[in-house]
Amino acid sequence: MINASKIYKMRIVFHLAPQLAGNMNRVGLLRNMILASGLPFVGAKQNPNVPRIAYGPSLKLGQSAQREYVDIYLLMPMDAQEVRKQLEASKPKGFTFLDVKRIPVALSGVQYLASVAVYEVQGEFVSYAAKQSFENFVLSARLNFTRQAVNGLRFTTDLKPFVRSGRVLSEQAVELTLNRVEDSWVNPLNVIYAWLGWEASLNDEDITDERFNVIRKGLYWADSAGNLHLI
Repeated sequence: MINASKIYKMRIVFHLAPQLAGNMNRVGLLRNMILASGLPFVGAKQNPNVPRIAYGPSLKLGQSAQREYVDIYLLMPMDAQEVRKQLEASKPKGFTFLDVKRIPVALSGVQYLASVAVYEVQGEFVSYAAKQSFENFVLSARLNFTRQAVNGLRFTTDLKPFVRSGRVLSEQAVELTLNRVEDSWVNPLNVIYAWLGWEASLNDEDITDERFNVIRKGLYWADSAGNLHLI
């Protein structure tokens, strides 16, 4: 059994170019890179021959990110620059490291640490003739999102608790800042549908829509004063 006091944790922030971003098997991609790097990794509980990692929060199908996050576990202390150097030599083309740093083993994973996410949603919004501006919509007392069942019944959810703020970037882009509520995140497209007055199918747990490009720009943690800090 591995002594937990002898485990060392590195947090890696990275970006994938479009040719890699479509690969939804992030865990496999990351493990292969670590295996090829020669780093002294801690093995996964289910299979000690592959690296133990904590990737996430994962992206929804059809979405991309400017920053993605993975924690890796090592059997010996290493300088962050040396870890980065070894991973640089084994990374696939289109993989960019944004940050590599050592963190305490006890520090929560990003999926638990993050409380706010910022998204950019791109689309031909002018052509959809929303009844109100995006800024006025996000300031509304309720943000009703409706799903319709096959039998015609409609179920409405108020997304207001999830929406921290929103702003227009251009005629083809808006930015949404979303809260995590009780360990849950809302799909940014749910908010866009609510703004445009569109309904979604009750059968679609996570909306995907080729008319929109959804980019997660970053995840943040909030301090006791409510200030946001980029992870």
